[in-house]
Amino acid sequence: MHNEIISQLEAALGNTITLLESFTEIELNTVPFEGRWTAGQVGRHIFKVINGMDQLLYTPTERVDRDPEERAAGIRDLFLDFSTKMKSPDFIIPEDKQYDKQELIKSLQEANAKMTKAAKNSDLTQLAPLPEGNPLVGNSKLEIVHFVTYHTIRHNHQIEKISVAV
Repeated sequence: MHNEIISQLEAALGNTITLLESFTEIELNTVPFEGRWTAGQVGRHIFKVINGMDQLLYTPTERVDRDPEERAAGIRDLFLDFSTKMKSPDFIIPEDKQYDKQELIKSLQEANAKMTKAAKNSDLTQLAPLPEGNPLVGNSKLEIVHFVTYHTIRHNHQIEKISVAV
């Protein structure tokens, strides 16, 4: 089961790059709907979520005392329900600025490579070492991989909608 979610993770992260590459620099920074993020901001948000996640996965902790995928279906159902609006925690809200397309894509490619390598080479049955107050506290590392996968898929859907609007 680990291989399946890691394959989905790689596909989702790769799709983010493909989607962002389809935008011109101007389109990447165009607000699609009033009060919404630009495609560049969505890309930056995804980066802020996955940047450093490799270190979280590599950090040794105790194993969870339950099925390490116990919460995966709930995470999937929450993030893939596109009719539900969500509010991002402040620490991963993207900066309101003009994004350089190539810099954004390069940063995402590097973070994606680190994330997928860590997912393949870490003990995902361990508890994810998250700071108090993080909404994902209590999840296994495997559930974190599910979270990143479904979170990325959700935002890829958002980027697709933006591409039609701009």
